Amino acid sequence: MHFSIPDLQQFRDDNGITYTGFNIYIDGFFHCTARYKQLLSLHEQLQAQFQHIKLPQFPPKKLFLTNSQLDERRILLEKYVQSVGQNPVFANSGILITFLFSAQQETHSVRVHVVDIEISLMNGYRIPLSVSSTDSSSTVLDIACNYVNLSKDFTKYFSLYLFNWSCAKDCQPCMKKLEDYESPYISQKYVRPEDKIVLRKSYWDPCYDIDLMIDRVPLDLLYLQLIEELDLNWMTADSETKEILSSYEAKKQKREYIELARTLSYYSSIPAGDAVTDAVNVGEPNSATIRVRVSLASKELTLASVTNPSHEQRYKVTRMRCWRITTLHNLERTQTNGDDSLLDEPSKNFELSFEYLLSKENLVWVTLRTEHAIFISVCLQSIVDELMRQKNGEGPTSPRCKRASLAYLRRDGSTHLITPSSSSDTLSSVNGDSSGSSREIFSVQKLTEKFASVAFKSGKDCVENNAFEAIGDEEL
Repeated sequence: MHFSIPDLQQFRDDNGITYTGFNIYIDGFFHCTARYKQLLSLHEQLQAQFQHIKLPQFPPKKLFLTNSQLDERRILLEKYVQSVGQNPVFANSGILITFLFSAQQETHSVRVHVVDIEISLMNGYRIPLSVSSTDSSSTVLDIACNYVNLSKDFTKYFSLYLFNWSCAKDCQPCMKKLEDYESPYISQKYVRPEDKIVLRKSYWDPCYDIDLMIDRVPLDLLYLQLIEELDLNWMTADSETKEILSSYEAKKQKREYIELARTLSYYSSIPAGDAVTDAVNVGEPNSATIRVRVSLASKELTLASVTNPSHEQRYKVTRMRCWRITTLHNLERTQTNGDDSLLDEPSKNFELSFEYLLSKENLVWVTLRTEHAIFISVCLQSIVDELMRQKNGEGPTSPRCKRASLAYLRRDGSTHLITPSSSSDTLSSVNGDSSGSSREIFSVQKLTEKFASVAFKSGKDCVENNAFEAIGDEEL
């Protein structure tokens, strides 16, 4: 999980007492607002649960903080949650999952009640469902899969995503996987109302396609997804191949369509938008920087020149020793091959850099300046996770995170005991959504950048790639 706390808010409760809330983003999306004492309570419960593991240092208590001290606390809390999120033991713990789920519900003042939502297939077909407002992503996924008669044996190959068709048509990052620390209803309604909730395959390696093709329902889901991805130009095919695919589609020859689609360039790739990078092997050698189109697929990241798509460079994920995200400040305008569009822009003030094994004992840094740095990082981590599961002989997806018992400290200071078998409602049992008992009165700090750095320039703060150790001589 990639955490950031880019800003904070001041609230006033019903008694007129003001307090500070820190806005927490996960993987680039707003998730919840939490008070210092709520995060401290989480820290103490993690400490009690994992006594054998040293947690990151929690920011010290202080009274009567000035605005600058509040911002310093924000930065320290951000570093703390980033460290927690990058430790798989803490990140996958039931305590953290339960806290994040409860905090999302409290932030948006959503009470437990039955709601109607729509799950879309990739061809636009809509599945109407009645679910609880606080059902987890895995619960809603099971309900949706049951609706389309997808066997439980195949559920592990699919996930729910927030999907933006407008961004998809422009080959920009367009999706976010719905995780078990969030409610699909809350995330879609309150965070990304312009997005649709879609059901699509959740794996990277095309080898898993073969598993789906033995059963009619998962084959149909894969078939519909491939038709849409070809229409979105996520895959490339010459005119003759497109005619053959159109013929297969007209005749409902789904298996033949899938088998031919699997041979296409960029098959199973996810677009990650444009970036500015050094022009090494992807453009004119004399240019200082070049704009490239980024995409990710199983085991590799591809950079293709925007001006000349035939010029591309592919980087194997297993050769990336580590990567980092950096927020840039006070950028100066620079000349970039006579293209004013490549001049520094506020939306491009992020860098994703990865250390790449170019040849034996020759590690080099490759840097991308892109507003989609966090999205790319999340995809890289997902690819690495799948590679490690394959190495360990496991399935295409991680085991579901189970909620744990948690004494959830509400913003008002009261405590709500949550157990795996109890209601997930952190507010009350009253039906409907609520405006809550506190309100924002003014913003104390709003950064120009939406996210602070996920990792810093020193190598020790990079995201380590566990799959790097699996490199064999044959890959060099």
